[in-house]
Amino acid sequence: MKIAIYTSCALNYYAKALALVQSARRNSPGASVTLCLCDALPPGIDPMADGFARCWTPADLGYDEGWIFQHNIMELCTAVKGRALVELMKAEPDADLYVYLDPDVYIYNDLSAVADYLGNASIGLVPHILSVETTDIGVRLTEMSVTEHGIYNLGHLFVRPDANGRALAKWWMERLDRYCFDDREFGLFTDQRWMDLVPAVFDGVCILKQPNLDVASWNLSGRRIWMDAQPDVGPDGTGDERNFRVDDYPLLTYHFSGTGPSGTHRRIREIFDPANGAIAEIERRYEQAIARNGQARLEHVPPAHDLFDDGTPVAAEMRKIYRLSTDLQGAFPHPYRTEGSGTLAEWMRRNQPSLGKLGVKAFRLNRSFEELFDADYYARTYPDAAAAVESGMVPSAIAHYVAIGSGLFYDPNEFFVSRDYFARAGNLDRHVLRGRCGRGRENTLLWHYLTVGLPNGIEPIDYFDSRWYLDHYPDVADAIRKGRIGTALQHFLTWGSKENRLPGPSFMPSLHPQPDPEQTDARGAFGLFLRNNGVTGRISVRD
Repeated sequence: MKIAIYTSCALNYYAKALALVQSARRNSPGASVTLCLCDALPPGIDPMADGFARCWTPADLGYDEGWIFQHNIMELCTAVKGRALVELMKAEPDADLYVYLDPDVYIYNDLSAVADYLGNASIGLVPHILSVETTDIGVRLTEMSVTEHGIYNLGHLFVRPDANGRALAKWWMERLDRYCFDDREFGLFTDQRWMDLVPAVFDGVCILKQPNLDVASWNLSGRRIWMDAQPDVGPDGTGDERNFRVDDYPLLTYHFSGTGPSGTHRRIREIFDPANGAIAEIERRYEQAIARNGQARLEHVPPAHDLFDDGTPVAAEMRKIYRLSTDLQGAFPHPYRTEGSGTLAEWMRRNQPSLGKLGVKAFRLNRSFEELFDADYYARTYPDAAAAVESGMVPSAIAHYVAIGSGLFYDPNEFFVSRDYFARAGNLDRHVLRGRCGRGRENTLLWHYLTVGLPNGIEPIDYFDSRWYLDHYPDVADAIRKGRIGTALQHFLTWGSKENRLPGPSFMPSLHPQPDPEQTDARGAFGLFLRNNGVTGRISVRD
């Protein structure tokens, strides 16, 4: 049986894609693997020499610069999947089964078993979960996420080259060419939500419920993962990988979603199955495999399509403005160019001056996190946190917030209303839900604001508007540009409110009482307003 596999990623996932092709050669011999690389190919990396059958870029698939610019890297890597499937059917017309696998999937046994699972079906879909959750944390982490992101995990797709399979490939290509965006407010989550329609509108669809497919940290509930013998591991970390089992099935694929700098995969697994030695061994060996493939060197490489040709980052708002304007697309067919006059970058600077100022640079995240955390306010507001610090249960107020407080919607400063931010950002990113159940700064609402909410215009309190603040107070924008401060909110919290600067265009100080000099803890007119009136998600001191 001939199996044609393909995957799609940027360079920061190349070490994982390489582990995928290595696992296919070792455990599903005869299968080919095609790489869709949605990035620039640097010197020293040769996909064909690394075992891929071919390497396609978006340009190779017929996509132009304007189309690419409209997509962030996650959207781009998923948007090419439909057309790549159509092209793969042309490139390998004699294949019996076409398979899409995410780059962070690893194959443990021969995928020809899937043909038996499919029976006479043309299309195989793998659900995110196979059983209902029995705990509230499971419902929030898993079931609620599935309703938002799609019933089926498109890290796996199996298609036969019959009439039904080819019809699916054509339809999927047409939808993803035009509508592959992370726009959950309008019912889209890249390529996945489209597949919710497939069992209703196509014939020959099989929902694959075998527990040995797409095993992942989010679906461990109800699966028993074990080894039927201790693994025989060589000095390089390789060895027999076929002895892992799921219930009574041989493990076929494990999906290591979240493996990398964030550590999300391991944290979610620690919630659902913390003591499983087989999973720990699976994780250990996979981490060794991607380390050998250069994961540490590649994982922080910024995708080429996230940068203008002079290295300036493309702001998320720029993509959206360009995507929604056919006039801009017509006027600037090469949006990444910055040389000369009449470029999209120049138009954005002239007409949208605050774009690109809001994101916090990666090297400054920890510093900005600490600058926005007000330990005195936190201790005054939450006596239990102060008591925990006093007793030595936690070393500091910020440690309490990271370990406990964010999950309880405790506010890290006076101008950050956690409950309101959670409600506003919940439609934007699943990590708001998932992160609150893990540990580490990156799982707090304040970190989410710095990395996701702020670049997307989600603020943590009524009336404050970072973009307006930077446009209205150019000295603040200049301070951020020079690295003296990290965010507009930090400036307003530390200096701006005391200087009676406005938080945004909708706050009118003339309509509210001015600060009483004796109220030294009130931060200007806005601070006094908060104390006396409250905002969404927080009651006032009068209530």
